[in-house]
Amino acid sequence: MLERRTIVLADGSVRSYFALPHDYQDLPAFPRPEFRGPLHGLGFERQQQFPDHWNSVGDNAMKRKFGDDGKDGMDRLRQQVLEHGNAGAIPVQPGMGTGTGTSGLSMVRGGEEMNRPAKYMRTGGFEGGAGTSRIKHNEVDQSALKKSFLNMVKSIYDSSSLKRNYFADGKQGRLQCLACNRTSKDCPDMHSLIMHAYNPDSADSLMEHLAFHKALCVLMGWNYLTPPDHSKSYQILSAGEATANRDDLILWPPLVIIHNTITGKRDDGRMEGLGNKAMDSYLRGIGFPGGKAKALYSRDGHLGVTLVKFASDQSGFMEAMRLAEYFEKENHGRNGWARLQPLTLGKDDENNPDLFKFDHRTGEKKRVFYGYLGTVNDLEKVDFDFRKKITIASRLDYKPSG
Repeated sequence: MLERRTIVLADGSVRSYFALPHDYQDLPAFPRPEFRGPLHGLGFERQQQFPDHWNSVGDNAMKRKFGDDGKDGMDRLRQQVLEHGNAGAIPVQPGMGTGTGTSGLSMVRGGEEMNRPAKYMRTGGFEGGAGTSRIKHNEVDQSALKKSFLNMVKSIYDSSSLKRNYFADGKQGRLQCLACNRTSKDCPDMHSLIMHAYNPDSADSLMEHLAFHKALCVLMGWNYLTPPDHSKSYQILSAGEATANRDDLILWPPLVIIHNTITGKRDDGRMEGLGNKAMDSYLRGIGFPGGKAKALYSRDGHLGVTLVKFASDQSGFMEAMRLAEYFEKENHGRNGWARLQPLTLGKDDENNPDLFKFDHRTGEKKRVFYGYLGTVNDLEKVDFDFRKKITIASRLDYKPSG
């Protein structure tokens, strides 16, 4: 029993205190609990109340962790830590240190404990990795992802300097991520930029980064369906498949681009060409009344290029496709025009059967027109006013099924 004692201080005040009895050393010692495995420190009172039960639980837990050796396995682990330090990571069970229990994974590394959520451990960042972002890839809204992808495609193809830097693999300057609007020294080349786009630093911007990743792959002719890794296997894609990916991205409203529409040169040196009304009349005459022509000009006059815009719906797209096929059947499509490049306007143009043909009905020589459906590769050919209004669409969205 404690004894109450009273003393009088020098200033006359009285103080009371409790003192141990003189025979306190003869009192029985309070029993200390034995270590009973990973459950030590959790529910200590129940451990004392039901020792056999808690012994079996502790032993079974150690057996699950360390095999049949049980407590001996724990002792060996302690001895390894004493001899070698915390090299690597040692799992911490609840009750050892400050573990997080079943809600996460607790690690000891370099003498410090690190708690990480077990579900979304990540190793991402600019170097990439199969972390939080990759786990959540399937959770991204596909409709929003597609819309963002088409916007990213236009942003890339609308800037010749941006495309040149990407094609130069970062040798012309730091590469820019359009998803987070920054450049980084951690992205010295396209592979590291692709890795960053597929595994961004923040899961909040995953959708924008995945859209940027796909847009970059389409630009470079790479396989956006193959997750990027350090082997760069995603960069293996046939030329035909790469071309198909780009050709699927069309200018919208649908446009047919017609070349070789120059009619001559004026006395002042400016070029003349087929006007809008004349082209509309020509299109009606061959069975395409739905198109609206617009000739392109520069300070030197007519550029010899006419854009034919159609309605922003499936019927407009189908008429644009038919017009493109009309030229292709005569070998006057995109490939036919590419074979004539580069062209230089001269006096011998009228004698070139690829540029002029003789009309036996009228006895006149007429220009041979070349036309094709405008795709994302043609964005720089469109004048500034059109470019502001044009978007990018997938032709598969408007192509009839079956």
